[in-house]
Amino acid sequence: MNTVYFQPPNINPKYCEVGLVMDDDPEHIHYLDEPCKVLKSDVKIIDKKQTRFNKKTRLCYVINDK
Repeated sequence: MNTVYFQPPNINPKYCEVGLVMDDDPEHIHYLDEPCKVLKSDVKIIDKKQTRFNKKTRLCYVINDK
C-alpha cells in the first residue's frame, strides 16, 4: 500500500485528499476517511512535500512554495 495525496475534480485548489493505492488494485485510490475509491487518471496527484495536515481542523492543505 502506498499513501497518495490528490485533488479530485471540483475541489478547492488549496485542499487535497489522502488515500491509499492497494497492491491488488493499482488503478484506483481508496479514500482513507470514506468507503469509496477513485480512478488515478481522474485526479491530480500532489507531492507529499507540498502538503500540510492541520490536526485541529483535520484538513490537508496544499502549500505553494515559490
